[in-house]
Amino acid sequence: DLSLLLRPSLYAPVPTAHIAAPFLDASHQPAPDTDLEVLLSHRRFIHAADKATDILTSGSVSPSSTPKILELLYTRFSCLVICNQTALAAKEAKPLIELLARESATYTRPYREVFLSQVPWSLRLLLLKLQGQGADVHRRTIMGLYALSTECRTLAAKAKAESDDASFAMWKARLHDLGLRVAGELLEMGELETAKRHLDTLSSDTSNIDAEEEKVKMCIRKTLLLLKLGDTRAAEQCLASASSAAARTDADLDIQLQVLTALSSLYSSSPTTALSSLSSLAATHPSHPLISHNLAITHLYTNNVVLASEMLEALVSRDEIVFPTLLFNLCTMHELRSDKARDRKLDLVDAVVGLGDDGAREGKGVGGFEKAMAEFKL
Repeated sequence: DLSLLLRPSLYAPVPTAHIAAPFLDASHQPAPDTDLEVLLSHRRFIHAADKATDILTSGSVSPSSTPKILELLYTRFSCLVICNQTALAAKEAKPLIELLARESATYTRPYREVFLSQVPWSLRLLLLKLQGQGADVHRRTIMGLYALSTECRTLAAKAKAESDDASFAMWKARLHDLGLRVAGELLEMGELETAKRHLDTLSSDTSNIDAEEEKVKMCIRKTLLLLKLGDTRAAEQCLASASSAAARTDADLDIQLQVLTALSSLYSSSPTTALSSLSSLAATHPSHPLISHNLAITHLYTNNVVLASEMLEALVSRDEIVFPTLLFNLCTMHELRSDKARDRKLDLVDAVVGLGDDGAREGKGVGGFEKAMAEFKL
């Protein structure tokens, strides 16, 4: 009985005071009866968060419809996080967190395993992050990650004993994922040496992960962490180990690896090498935003600020691709090049709002449609 989670008093409208005013104009708002799935596909996350609440509290959802309720809550909380409303998400998630803790403690194995299997893994990870909000956020999150890893090991051992290869591979992949998440939390804490030692303890052997694609994704994540640590040699070794697998998987993953290889040269103070590699990639894939964006930044590092700025502007105007890092870097270029940077940024706000008018562009952008003032460095 999840009626406790269906009370309207638990949820509040998503604040919009931080959103740039043009995005809130009535002409840019979706119809009130727009389906939740459509709102999500068009990246209208503020409206999607409120829509999920409307459905939850409408009385149309049975208190015993556990999968439906948890799916709507995951949508609500994740949309709030995307909209930079993590504190509100943590507050609203507290009743669910307490309920899961209380119910989980009530059951013993195997009933506890059955109970927890009803909670989507993605929701458990999100709740763990929300539960850690406040003082010592990273330490509390790490403790929760280790608790989940103990569960993963237990269930992986059980699956192996029962010769359930699919479940064994799933739990081992999740365990590997948790290890990388711990390293990320340590980095956020500024514990760089501890993060490096932790990454060294993670097995580089991903043979227990079934799909080649998952192996490459794990390697990309580990490489990003190593680059953030400044360990370019280890990052290059990690990339080399994944290159053969990438050729047999999705072409976009192979491109990501090649871009990361070029960026490792940039980290190693070899911008000309990075520029050569990315220019070659851009010649083969002229419309790929990841390549174009990183090539522009590499031009900045080789003192070609004008060309870098023009390339970033072209990404917005020509390809109609908008993502938070692009906005941040383009606004930084305006600050570097102009005494009227604020006016240029306000023009950029209007340009991005105009791109969102075409509903058929679903999926082309990254992040929510409604952009905060801070995303334009305003």
